[in-house]
Amino acid sequence: MNIEFKTAAAYIRVSTDNQTELSPDSQIKEIRKYAKQHGYIVPNEFIFRDDGISGRKAEKRPDFIRMIAIAKQKPAPFSAVLLWKFSRFARNQEESIFYKGMLAKNNIDVKSISEPIIDGPFGSLIERIIEWFDEFYSINLSGEVKRGMTERVERGGAVSIPAFGYNIVDKKYVINLDTAPIVRQIYADYLNGMGALQIAHKLNDMGIRTTRGNLWENRTVDYVLRNPVYIGKIRWNPNGRTRRNYDDPNIMIVDGQHEPIIDEDSFNKVQAVYEVNQKKHARYAHANGKKYMYMLHGLVKCSDCGASLSMSARGQGLQCIRYTKGQCKSSHYISIKRLNEMVISTIDTFFQSGMFNVVVKDTQSTSPAVEIDVDALIEKEVQKYDRIKEAFEAGIYTVEELRKSRDLIDQRINALRAQKKPQPDVKVLRRKIINENKNAIQTLRDPSVSEEEKNALLHGFVDRIIFDRATTSIDVIFYI
Repeated sequence: MNIEFKTAAAYIRVSTDNQTELSPDSQIKEIRKYAKQHGYIVPNEFIFRDDGISGRKAEKRPDFIRMIAIAKQKPAPFSAVLLWKFSRFARNQEESIFYKGMLAKNNIDVKSISEPIIDGPFGSLIERIIEWFDEFYSINLSGEVKRGMTERVERGGAVSIPAFGYNIVDKKYVINLDTAPIVRQIYADYLNGMGALQIAHKLNDMGIRTTRGNLWENRTVDYVLRNPVYIGKIRWNPNGRTRRNYDDPNIMIVDGQHEPIIDEDSFNKVQAVYEVNQKKHARYAHANGKKYMYMLHGLVKCSDCGASLSMSARGQGLQCIRYTKGQCKSSHYISIKRLNEMVISTIDTFFQSGMFNVVVKDTQSTSPAVEIDVDALIEKEVQKYDRIKEAFEAGIYTVEELRKSRDLIDQRINALRAQKKPQPDVKVLRRKIINENKNAIQTLRDPSVSEEEKNALLHGFVDRIIFDRATTSIDVIFYI
């Protein structure tokens, strides 16, 4: 037997619909059986799976996207992606062709172990027909599901995950005795003058989480305050997610079959207060809905959570965006004028001392950045020595095949080592940044230069600015 040692990845997906299909474990078992018969080894680190996720859009399948990112590495870490069926790879033919083409550029095949395709143009045609049928089935199934859910809503039944404060039993909302009092408290706090952000902070400090287990934000509090489910109604948009556009004409609101948590009088009072607050906050909206550009736009980060600082509603300062949503506990508000001066002074001081932090970026690449840990890839190749030894001891490989496999691993390791870049001299990088931007301070202080121009200048050599509210200090990280 003359089997060339090959490494393959396995992609496993179980969809959200109720079709009969193999379980994830069964798919893996069948893929490993196929791999053994066809000279592939499927390492555990190259098994990718998305459970309970639709195949219509790749962007919503995290392990699929991770697999594609790894597959783009040079050299290719595996030579094939093995699937139970082509429908597991994608149910959108356009995306299927796109990602298969991307993999083909790195000499990676996509194989369905239960739908063998002959080589040549006829085989490619059969594969396209299978993909077309899968896409048609998915679209048709989606329409049937939507019709069924709409009919259930018309009868007052539940069609989504339970709203906070409820459980779903036999497709009906049932009050959750533990969380329903929290809903009542949210309404009471809002009517007593607390804002959505304050309520979110209060809930997070108490250790209370949303239905999905997340921290509360001002928008999730708003969602509770605006949801008619709490007065015994069902709200449903058959054309897609409502998000926060509650004036969408497609929205259906019908009487539900469940017990309300909030009385209609309290609910209506909350809606009235909410409308008043929205008009009040609208006074601080930027003219014509346009955002005001400022010198530090997109550069300043919160020292506590790492999120960006953005302009506050009044347009006079910056605030951590996660704090405004109730997810960061520390306010990082600072006036734009004060922060501008701190940044300019700090850059001036760093340039004079020649001591500052630098990160190296690949500014030439136009493709999405994929961090490649060459040492980790080398370690994975080294681990293959043990696997081919096990294959030899199990009688799968002959001595000659073992030798060829070891030679192939050696070649890959040498190729990876050749990719390792020497560490740059930080002193040289600092001098280069200073020399290329020696006139930056003068430009940043010039009132005749626009905020847009100053922002573009800073983005040319500043990676990020970290603001620490506790010490009222900043750190500027440069890049080259």
